[in-house]
Amino acid sequence: MDDAKKLGRWLQSLLVGFGAVFTRPGWVRFVQWVIGTVLCWEKHTITQILTSMGMASRWRVLEHFAEYGAWNRAAVERQTIRLIEQEKPARCGRYHPVAVDDTKLLRTSEDVWGTCTFHESSARSPNRAETVRAHNWVVMGDMIPGEPWTYLPHSARLYCRQKQLPAGETFRRKTELAVELLRQVDAESGATILGVFDGAYAKASVASIRPGSGLA
Repeated sequence: MDDAKKLGRWLQSLLVGFGAVFTRPGWVRFVQWVIGTVLCWEKHTITQILTSMGMASRWRVLEHFAEYGAWNRAAVERQTIRLIEQEKPARCGRYHPVAVDDTKLLRTSEDVWGTCTFHESSARSPNRAETVRAHNWVVMGDMIPGEPWTYLPHSARLYCRQKQLPAGETFRRKTELAVELLRQVDAESGATILGVFDGAYAKASVASIRPGSGLA
């Protein structure tokens, strides 16, 4: 229990910088969510997160924050990037290596905003549907050299196919989202960015950008 308290205090000290990008009540809920996620050994549901901290009675307020809370996403991402740069700067020679790729998060309801449909590779099983619904995120994070290397995600954008895009939303390709993420991390980096990505992102529009301190 003492170790958990020490870990909680250490995490609080790291999260102080996020106070400027949330309201005071929002920052409190954010800190609870982050610390509970770290302490929770099970699935990271709100109930299990709060139970891990002995705060099950506060379920309603954290659920309200998760469902209705609003904050400046870009400001939160920038602070996350700065915190990683401060605590664990990623360097490979003179470069700052970052990796970008897309990943899917399954969603079962048709009513969830922003979901796309995908063919499920494991659909050979009679118990699995051939087509699933999922959010498709373009995610970026720092790559910390070591044995093994560590990946620290810090930024993400939700991708939606043009034909499935809700009314009023502007369509952007995954490569365009990747460029936005690369430029954001480059603006906060103290070293030249080295972008790492697979063939889907190996396009001239991504590989040739050189804003700020530069991207390799």
